[in-house]
Amino acid sequence: MLDRALSHIDLDAWEARRVSARAEGKRIGIGVATVNERSVLSVTELWFLDEKPAFPQTSSPESVRIRINADGMAVVTIFAPHWGNSPETVAKQLTAEYLQMDPDHIAVNYASTENGLISKGPVGSRYTVMLAGAIAGATATLKTKLIRFGAHMLGVAEDEVEVHDESVSVIGDPSRRQSFADIARAAHSFRLSFPGGEDFRSGLSAEHTYDHPYTTMPKADRSDLGVFYPIVGHACHIVVVEIDERTNQTRIVKYIAVHDAGTIVNPRIVEGQIRGGIAQGIGTALYEIYRYGEGGQLLTASLADYAIPTAHEIPDIVVDHVETPSPFTEFGIKGCGEGGRLACMPAVASAIDDAFRAEGLFVAELPVTPSHLHAMRSGSGSSPE
Repeated sequence: MLDRALSHIDLDAWEARRVSARAEGKRIGIGVATVNERSVLSVTELWFLDEKPAFPQTSSPESVRIRINADGMAVVTIFAPHWGNSPETVAKQLTAEYLQMDPDHIAVNYASTENGLISKGPVGSRYTVMLAGAIAGATATLKTKLIRFGAHMLGVAEDEVEVHDESVSVIGDPSRRQSFADIARAAHSFRLSFPGGEDFRSGLSAEHTYDHPYTTMPKADRSDLGVFYPIVGHACHIVVVEIDERTNQTRIVKYIAVHDAGTIVNPRIVEGQIRGGIAQGIGTALYEIYRYGEGGQLLTASLADYAIPTAHEIPDIVVDHVETPSPFTEFGIKGCGEGGRLACMPAVASAIDDAFRAEGLFVAELPVTPSHLHAMRSGSGSSPE
């Protein structure tokens, strides 16, 4: 991870720039942070934190329902709210992969609260992993049904057919095939064309509840604290800052983010989450602060007074990946929803430390606003805020 991050930055060039910047009244600082991002939350963590948790649960499963309609279109129903992490895209991709379908032939919807299956939702960097597991289970059941119905329609044994390109075909003779639409119409409307019994129940639908892939409870004597975050992502961020000697304003001039989120399902979604997390981290590191008046009145109660970074303050961010698949999850997926923010703040703080390394300055609290940095440099140790 560190080697990959270093490959994106010429440290010698920035060290040379450090010298020339001083003549211009600027300081250059280079910071690095590596973090382990525990992901795929298990609620057994509650028992680690408290022997008698307020919500004494031990499982945190995720569910999905998939059906293939009589026209061959698949409908995936998920049971957690949309939190901006594009679960529809992931659900389409994974369903298409497992069933060998065109994503355009797959629709995604949400069940209402009263009609939902068990779900914990996108919390603790868990949702893609858990949704993948649920989809794997449901599509496995559906694939079995498709093969069973399709083989009967083709007049061959189940082990003589295969699934591909939205059809069930005879192995070695792809001209003998039944499309998903053909099979779905037969399964929906022609029950008496098939043998009796549960194996040929009408319709093509399946639902699956996926339990956490690996979790254990802590022992009562705390000799074993249990496993509740076994899927661990990783991030390495390198930041270069430029600080104005006169104004103490910090500007980020280079940002490298390398992440290991296991097998990447959708690179654009992952990179969007990483960049969004970095933007949040930059806000925490440099801008966002609550200010109170002498009487305890909050003075930063609106965005007119509470500073958040805009597109102007967010630099171009180089995002790269190292893929180390998890041994516990479908496809080897790991979580990555929080890694951008986790690594950003210490990386920015260490870059500011580095800019003043000769003076031994150490950032102990955030955000490092210009007034805060002025107070640190002047020796007062705290800002007027």
